[in-house]
Amino acid sequence: MSPKQLAGKFGGIFPAYIWFIVLLALPLVYIVVISFFTTSLTGWGVAWIFTLKNYIRIIDPLYISIFAKSFVTALYSTVITFLLGFPFAYAVTTLPKKWQGRILFLVVLPFWTNAMVRTYGWLILLQGKGLINILLTTLGIIEKPLTMLYTGGAVLAGTIYILLPFMILPVYNSLEKIDVSLIEASRDLGANKAQTFFTVILRQSLPGIMSGCSLVFIPSIGMFYISDILGGANVMLLGNLIRNQFITAHNWPFGAALSVVMTILAVILLCFYKRASGGERVEMFV
Repeated sequence: MSPKQLAGKFGGIFPAYIWFIVLLALPLVYIVVISFFTTSLTGWGVAWIFTLKNYIRIIDPLYISIFAKSFVTALYSTVITFLLGFPFAYAVTTLPKKWQGRILFLVVLPFWTNAMVRTYGWLILLQGKGLINILLTTLGIIEKPLTMLYTGGAVLAGTIYILLPFMILPVYNSLEKIDVSLIEASRDLGANKAQTFFTVILRQSLPGIMSGCSLVFIPSIGMFYISDILGGANVMLLGNLIRNQFITAHNWPFGAALSVVMTILAVILLCFYKRASGGERVEMFV
């Protein structure tokens, strides 16, 4: 390759490297660095005195319980989105091609609206005088309004709603690529519908399932605005804790330490996904 060709090749990707360094690498390095220093009301919120107390503080039972609650919420969100998303994605693959595109368009359509705005929609639905309580009261199912807002269930519902498309799309991508001849061969060999599903359909769609689980589980740990809006002061998750340390408590080093630990856990989960899926790359959007 000539020097001119080499310069042209790297010149084309050079802006991408600058974008990566300025908007991702440098902020990440800064977060890691300040996590080892102490807090201060001056000097960008940091006193440049080295310490490990921020990481030691994380093992306090209070913060461990918040980590545990966050992971349980993320796990519930992942399981429920899978139970809702897989049948939906499978049903879409059985439709004619033109209808598949239309249904997937409707799945992607909510992305055109800000996620926080959609979360406020749930606030209106779940409040004491909201549509759900009015409907249940009118039908005589309940006598007085249910307390649904500012609970863990409200946070879980909002998280599932926001992240459900991230499960549907990769699962559909895998299901749509399954060779129909494999299903026909399974039936010709005497397998019933359940056996065909578990041995062919489910197994062939595992890369999409693993991708969907990663795309749901990891973001649900740090989506602070959902628990802020739908959980209020009654639900404290990891994302809220980190946000509060930076904005309310102005304890940047401790917030940075929490962020670093959360990032490490996310990387571990991604490595697990890569190993479990055999390193296959699954495209989310089709």
